[in-house]
Parts: sequence; C-alpha cells; structure tokens
Amino acid sequence: MAQVQVRSGLLTLARMYVDIALWRRGPQDLPAVGILLPLTIGAYVSISVALGEALPALRDGWAPQVLADTAFIALWYWLLLAFARRRERYLQTAAALFGLQTVLAAPTIVSTWLVERFAHDTVLLAVAYIGVLAVFVWTVAAVGHVLRSALERSLGLCMVLALLQILSEELLLLEVFEPHH
Repeated sequence: MAQVQVRSGLLTLARMYVDIALWRRGPQDLPAVGILLPLTIGAYVSISVALGEALPALRDGWAPQVLADTAFIALWYWLLLAFARRRERYLQTAAALFGLQTVLAAPTIVSTWLVERFAHDTVLLAVAYIGVLAVFVWTVAAVGHVLRSALERSLGLCMVLALLQILSEELLLLEVFEPHH
C-alpha cells in the first residue's frame, strides 16, 4: 500500500513539473517540503548522467559537467533570490527549476547529440539546429515563467535573467572543462 502511495505521489509530482514546463503551474504550486529539492536534484542528475553516458561521443567527462551544472544552477538562483530579498522562495523555486530541467533533459541532451552526430550532413544538421533552438527558446521561456512567479517581475526581465544564467554557465563550463590550446 505504501509503495502505491509513493508511486502515485511521484506521478503527481512528475505531472506538476510537466505543467511547470508548459506554463500551467509555477513554483508556488509545489509543496514547500525540505525533501523535495534533493529528490528533484537527484532525478535531474540521474537522468542527465544516464542520457549523456548513453549517447556516444557527447562530451568527455559528462558526469562531472552535470554535477558542475547542478551546483551552478543551485548557487546562481540562491544568490539571485537572496539579492531580490526572496530567499524564502528558494526551496520551491529551485525545485521547480530542477524539475523543469529534468523534464527538458531528454530533448536538450538528444538535440545537442544530434548536432554532433550530423555534423557532416548539412540537411540533417540544419534540422538538428532547429531542434536545439526550439529547446533553448522553450527553456528560456519556461525558466522565465518560474522566475516571474518567484521574483514578481516582468516575464521579459525574467527571461533575460534566465538567458544570463545559461550564458554565464556555458562560459564557465567551457573554461573549466574544455581543453585549452
């Protein structure tokens, strides 16, 4: 009986994260319980590492990059909410963001892999880039939606903040994980 309740609760939570990704819900709709954030981070890391390892030649050292990504996201948004004097919203906001990233992990990782896979086929590469762009726009808009609820600011500003986080993180990861010539 307890196993059925846990499974039902996890399915409800998964649906809630999909609803956040589709702008139907926000971080305020998540339960403010301490275990939610570590569980959501665990799901994000597990799915990201599994997908990255399953796709050959995605990136060397994929797992450390996922862990660095996770730490960066957690710290970035903690600092952002502290700066905005909304630290009390961190638990639900971070859980929403990691849940959103968990939902988008497969399309993000697969579309990135397809770009590398079809690097020598112009037509398929163009299709893969369209996929990457679509996932990127969806991610920025969905993160902006979550931030709009957490910060009570305009969607445009929150999308700029999401874009700033993504670009800052990418630059940091390139500096740390890419070989320098």
